[in-house]
Amino acid sequence: MGKAYANKKKQEDRPIGDFYSTPKSLVWVARSIIEKEFHKNIPILEPCSGLGSISQELKQCGYVVKENDLFYGGVDYLTQNFIESTVITNPPFSLWDNFVEKSKTHAKKILMIGRLNYLGTNSRYLSSIWKNLKSIYCFNRYVDYRTPFRKDGLFNVGAMATGWFLWDLSFTGDTTIHILDVQQYATLGNYKEEH
Repeated sequence: MGKAYANKKKQEDRPIGDFYSTPKSLVWVARSIIEKEFHKNIPILEPCSGLGSISQELKQCGYVVKENDLFYGGVDYLTQNFIESTVITNPPFSLWDNFVEKSKTHAKKILMIGRLNYLGTNSRYLSSIWKNLKSIYCFNRYVDYRTPFRKDGLFNVGAMATGWFLWDLSFTGDTTIHILDVQQYATLGNYKEEH
């Protein structure tokens, strides 16, 4: 599922289902984090699996992944019951809060891509969305999520700061911030829409 590109596009100008494929390299650079935080004997739910950018990479690392995507034969994650205790996904940014809140109802560990400017929203601060947020792993380049799917993980450079947000429902300390180096994959220049 996608991003509604920075929520600036009109609904009719967005891809069906706000679908934007996640560059595979965003999983590659987080592999050590995933392997540290997620046990391979516990299945992972990818509720917005789309074309499998995240789930296929997790499987390559030896994880069992349950894939679901509303627009690819799955069910609406936000309205259905799930029991998986771990979630890794890149949800539609227009529904990001809903996906975090839903994941917290059944998962103990959650890793989600999100926009860094979400941190500056008072309503999120007042809600429980940041409770148990263990770490944020910021990408050191702006990722343009409109980049078409590529096997090599390269992506266009955009204008939106994003990163992986990690919740651990047993964590009660202060959130830490880290930088993930994605420079070697940010080689396609600015994205140009085809008309």
